[in-house]
Amino acid sequence: MPSCCPSYSVIVFRVVAVAIVGLLVSCSFSTEELIPDRRPDYRQSKVLDSLEVPPDLTNSTIDDTLLVPELSPSGSANLSDYAGERSSGQVANHSETVLPDQPSVRMERDGQHRWLVSDQSPSVLWPRIKEFWIGNGLPLEKDDPRIGIMETRWLENRADIPDGPIRKLLSKVMDFAYSAPTRDKFRVRLEKADDGTDIYLTHYGVEEVQVGGATARQSSEVIWQTRPPDPELEAEMLNRLMVYLGASERRAEQQLAQGGTASAPVSQGPRAQLTQVDGRQALSINEGYSGAWRLVGLALDGSNFVVENQNRTQGLYEVEYREFQKEGSESGEGGFFSSLAFWKSNEPPPAGARYKVRLAGQGEQTVVVVQDDQGSPDDSPTAQLILTSLRDVINGKS
Repeated sequence: MPSCCPSYSVIVFRVVAVAIVGLLVSCSFSTEELIPDRRPDYRQSKVLDSLEVPPDLTNSTIDDTLLVPELSPSGSANLSDYAGERSSGQVANHSETVLPDQPSVRMERDGQHRWLVSDQSPSVLWPRIKEFWIGNGLPLEKDDPRIGIMETRWLENRADIPDGPIRKLLSKVMDFAYSAPTRDKFRVRLEKADDGTDIYLTHYGVEEVQVGGATARQSSEVIWQTRPPDPELEAEMLNRLMVYLGASERRAEQQLAQGGTASAPVSQGPRAQLTQVDGRQALSINEGYSGAWRLVGLALDGSNFVVENQNRTQGLYEVEYREFQKEGSESGEGGFFSSLAFWKSNEPPPAGARYKVRLAGQGEQTVVVVQDDQGSPDDSPTAQLILTSLRDVINGKS
């Protein structure tokens, strides 16, 4: 090869040098394009005021979220104090409130009447009992904690509807026109007692019956009438309520099987009899005031004269006459269903009529009288009926 021609290594060196110079030039160009020099802009910038925290976001609110929680809060906390409290065994003392003592609730009875006695106050029990009804799908129609009375709506027992092609057809076309032949409602009355709270539960039922039509060709009339009280149903509902309020299922079942704790010994002879006080009709009960007060309340709960107000200190029950057979029907005004006149020869009082049942203790006996809504003595047939009904229920005749 001639000497004038450059060697192979020299050629390679020149090519590499040219490539490096080109690469440096291109990098310088791309850097300035991507990251321009902003130093002149910074020199012209102004210093603004510092940021202010809005009034609703104060420093203390923000800092509080960063505090270490204490077992015994006393101002601020730090990690060393928190670790010291845990190592000293305070965690065990603090956890004692996680499982508080179970409330005591028991079932008591007097004859066929049963009720619950709880060691908790009415204000604590009221929301719990309300949750019990709503949680079981029983909406409340009355909810008045001032007088301690709550009442469910009328409930249609569709399990009583006879099954068959007619029922299936009507349920597809117009289900509301084919109602069950029975309806039920429940009423709870709370009363403050010396050792806690007494809880009384009453069941009311109506049923659809056919009357008239002596022969098959004669048309029969469909009416609603009250059903006899169902003590077993009331006891079962009390049992469920007792478990809901904290009693164990085993203990509740035992008390239900035993009928509850007897609150009074079985007396010899009638416990109540009609009498006269100052020439006016009255009822004499062979019980002290406390026992007679409970007996009268239980008897009123199972009648058409339901308690609408109560004052044990004054010995006063305010009652209202209710026509349950009309309330339980769909129309409430008669319509397709008419009420059954169970008063026979006597006309019933108007629905909503109010009376006052007063008790007065006289040693080992208690006297009961009936007054009108204004507090005047009442010797009407309705007053006589109230006293007679109380006597029969207290004596176990109805």
